[in-house]
Amino acid sequence: MIDSFFGVHPSLLRSGLWARMKPGEKDLYLYLMEESERCCTRVITATDPQVTRSVGTASRTLCDARKRLQEYGLIQYQSGHGNKYTYTICNPKTRQPYPGDPRVPMHVSRRARVSQNGPQPLAASPPPKQVQKPSLGTAKPSRQQEVALENYGLPGVF
Repeated sequence: MIDSFFGVHPSLLRSGLWARMKPGEKDLYLYLMEESERCCTRVITATDPQVTRSVGTASRTLCDARKRLQEYGLIQYQSGHGNKYTYTICNPKTRQPYPGDPRVPMHVSRRARVSQNGPQPLAASPPPKQVQKPSLGTAKPSRQQEVALENYGLPGVF
């Protein structure tokens, strides 16, 4: 793991939405994800000048980006007094805010890898047998090599 980092939801990349997003939309989303990580909350209040200072995006671009991110279901926002906006981070899969208190960290369980019709995990299969090669210093073959020679050689010829 890398110390002190933030991330985006994997489904955002896997769905292809990240590739379709414009640079201003990505800038605003990354700013919100970083602020969410820094402040330990999924509800962020910020002004356009704060975002502009951090990511260098024009205020008109931020206005368009807010609308598009809400259309994508990545955020919900409300305007407040003094050009302040309250952003709520949403789950990209459900397009709804994450349930529970926004100040309590989310603990997402890993998905199960076992399926009835799919391939079995590698732990269920026996490990392959490995034949030891004799080192240069030893002249005596191991018992496993002796068995292999007996099975593959011609009796009485060698």
